[in-house]
Amino acid sequence: MTKIEFKAEMIRLKDLLKITSLIPTGGMAKNIIRDGYVKLNGSVCDIPGKKLKPGDQVEYEDNIIEIK
Repeated sequence: MTKIEFKAEMIRLKDLLKITSLIPTGGMAKNIIRDGYVKLNGSVCDIPGKKLKPGDQVEYEDNIIEIK
């Protein structure tokens, strides 16, 4: 498992996955999120444009991204 800390006041879920290089493109990120492969704060999130804020935790495969 890899833990990544990411500093941002606000970022969209699909953009976070793209910027952290966990998913190569925004289009792929949208599809993966819509298919239910991403968790936000422990629950499946299928909204690619979901706005994330400090304190949120995103899980994808064996990676955890914590927004600081």
